[in-house]
Amino acid sequence: LEPSALAEFMPATDAAASTIGTIAGDLSAATSSASAEMIAAAGSASLLLAETEPWVQPLFNILGPFLNLFSFAMLCRVVISWYPTTNVNDFPFFLAVWPTEPLLRLIRGAVPPAFGVDITPIVWLGLFTFLNEVLCGQQGLLTMKIKYGI
Repeated sequence: LEPSALAEFMPATDAAASTIGTIAGDLSAATSSASAEMIAAAGSASLLLAETEPWVQPLFNILGPFLNLFSFAMLCRVVISWYPTTNVNDFPFFLAVWPTEPLLRLIRGAVPPAFGVDITPIVWLGLFTFLNEVLCGQQGLLTMKIKYGI
């Protein structure tokens, strides 16, 4: 390109730059109004938190760790069941065995062993994990009740 040809494009470039500057100004104004709307929405969300029934948060605080703890204990029971000669009354094992044994005894008669393996810990693990997700997960019922007052 010759310098005279570049000179012809320069005024168009200046016009484009001013147009871009105008668009950027409009965008920043829209962004600031959107920020104001988000702040207003956050303020109303805090009002919704105050309207939640008083039983929801304590139930969430107790049920979440309880379900996670028992899910972990049932997972430990699954691993312990792989070693049938393990003495479950020894130190690390009884921490998982004693709290879970009454629950396992409840359904051992109803759930038959699969291929000679006791699958009742897997049933309880699935149940505890499911309940934890439905009640206390990111989209859980108690979580939604706390966040949005539904």
